[in-house]
Amino acid sequence: MYDFDLGDDMELTVSLELEDDTVLECDVILIFELEEYDRDYVALYPSSGEPDEIYLMRCDYDGGMEMEIEEIDDEDEFNLVSETFDAIMEEDEWNDLMEDDD
Repeated sequence: MYDFDLGDDMELTVSLELEDDTVLECDVILIFELEEYDRDYVALYPSSGEPDEIYLMRCDYDGGMEMEIEEIDDEDEFNLVSETFDAIMEEDEWNDLMEDDD
């Protein structure tokens, strides 16, 4: 079960229950769509401490207070989601560098 919470500072957070039954609070860093699967996906990182890992999950999000998240169990789907996330992040970093030059 994954709980979605829109905090007072308008940041999206999710409580992930890990395989060992511990709960990890994560910040939503990106919600994006893949047309190939006609689905939305979310990139999460741990809220406290250094993020050791980015979690990529399927999600159904309507822009409001409800978000349903599930693990991606198909390897091909996960690989495409991962490649898409990396491409988006690289593009964002490039855009940030270009903005700094202005």
